[in-house]
Amino acid sequence: MRRRTRRLGPGRTGLLIGGTAGLVWVVAACMGPATALGLSPTTGRAPAAATPTAAVARPSNPTPIAIPAVLVPLATPTSVSAPVPPPTPGTSVGDLLNGLRTDLATQWVQNSVDTPLMSGPDDSTTLFTTLPQGTALKRLDTRGDWVSVYYTGDGDTRQPGPGWVHATDVTSMVTPSVWLSTSASATLWSDATSSATAGQVVPTGTRLEVETPNPIQGTRVHVQTPGDGRSVPPAEGWVEAGQATRTDPLPASGIPWAFPNVLKAQVRLPVRYRTQLDGSSYAGANCGPTALGMALEAFDVKIDPPDLRSEVLTAQDDDASNDEEGSYIWSLAQVAQGHGVKPLGLYETDGTTFHQWTVDEVKQQVANHHPVIVQVRYRSLPRREDSLYYGDHYVVITGLLGNDLLYDDPIGGPSPNEGPGWDRMMSPDQLAKAMNASDGRYAYAAFALSK
Repeated sequence: MRRRTRRLGPGRTGLLIGGTAGLVWVVAACMGPATALGLSPTTGRAPAAATPTAAVARPSNPTPIAIPAVLVPLATPTSVSAPVPPPTPGTSVGDLLNGLRTDLATQWVQNSVDTPLMSGPDDSTTLFTTLPQGTALKRLDTRGDWVSVYYTGDGDTRQPGPGWVHATDVTSMVTPSVWLSTSASATLWSDATSSATAGQVVPTGTRLEVETPNPIQGTRVHVQTPGDGRSVPPAEGWVEAGQATRTDPLPASGIPWAFPNVLKAQVRLPVRYRTQLDGSSYAGANCGPTALGMALEAFDVKIDPPDLRSEVLTAQDDDASNDEEGSYIWSLAQVAQGHGVKPLGLYETDGTTFHQWTVDEVKQQVANHHPVIVQVRYRSLPRREDSLYYGDHYVVITGLLGNDLLYDDPIGGPSPNEGPGWDRMMSPDQLAKAMNASDGRYAYAAFALSK
């Protein structure tokens, strides 16, 4: 009898984000081991393009891996970002540029313990509030054992304003990032001169981090953006100040792991990010169709998640309405082929034995602008080491950055330990370790996609 993914509890399936004590429940029924279909076998060990062969018979009773509910501990945030005043309607270009110069030149301190914010440089003055450890403060002046600071508030009960703190409670910190947001569709120029080349056009609301040093020339500001994982790729350039307003910094949980290094990538494929954590009833079991959907969009093949999941489960003779069913790697390849996108390198030349990929082969396919869908052991991925889930998962290799690889993970989230699922980065050793799948029969299984 086929084994099914265990339910979390009576009447509850899928995944539950934000469990007790900072833990996240996840039903990661992302996949099962694959039986062979003869799709695009390679010659020898190199995953090269080949003409698809006729499908070979697969066993009548494939047994997918039954993946239980697991706890994934999330790390406590350690980064600090200082909020800035919100955009002010009617702010002139000159006001914006002067504000940027002031904030970029400001010295900042951070308290190492919970700190009283006093009205004056004396313990007998009025206590405004107690600032929690790790609060970023603008340093204004020093008087003996006291530091005059400006507190930017917490957006809730603590209001912004000046005050005094004990000098022994604070230490210097790096100037927090300063961010802008485009107030209209804006061009990123190659430099600040009148002869600059027009680069990427970014839409209204694009978040831009101000680059230092020397970020302002004339009326242009040097910026970089992490993009949105889909229509806006990461980019760098100069924006007209009149097309931007001030905004709070992106939190650590909103910045891709590889940013800003991704701006130096030798290859970054136009894979459009999708998350499996989309609130659907099958979210916890949908890493395979989600990874496939991302990769297909790089070839302008866009299929809505419910339809794509239905196609994948139908391809493997499973009930398309089963919210707990994982997917096989061969069924992902078969569905890709059905939409006119060639899967490369899944099998050896016999059409039945899975090809065991090397990291160098993955890199070569990505260098040829072919995204690679890889079956990996979940807890061997970066930042997954403490996961209690020992099963498998799918990711898409999307680029090359020095010796490292960029990838998109269908599981991303708002916690600092997660962050966006796109533009993640791992070393060759990390990928090789992760490709040693939990089921040894499918270790190092992968396939590339090509038109």
